[in-house]
Amino acid sequence: MRTILFTAAIIAATAGTAAADCNAEIEKTKSDWGALKLVPGSKPSSMAKGIGSHEHITAAVMSMRVHLHEAVDLCKAGNEHEALLHLNVIRAFLDLPEFQHPKSHLYLYNGGKNQ
Repeated sequence: MRTILFTAAIIAATAGTAAADCNAEIEKTKSDWGALKLVPGSKPSSMAKGIGSHEHITAAVMSMRVHLHEAVDLCKAGNEHEALLHLNVIRAFLDLPEFQHPKSHLYLYNGGKNQ
């Protein structure tokens, strides 16, 4: 629990520039998603079809919208790392290149060492 609180404190301390960065990534993901022109089907089990080979079950597309809303909320709260994780789920689902996390996010990985 202390680790989570410590992590949240570090993220909050860098929230000024973090929000600007994750907002840009959110807008890029929205733009890339829009370019695919996915048209949802009428039922959750129907297929949403887009340009090229993009074809997904409508329910899965709706689930990705939840990830997008969560990323927006996390970004507004200053949780850039978590917001980018949600965006990378969307980008992987849509076969788009994932965003690389800034080096400032490396504090979340300690090389397998217990602290």
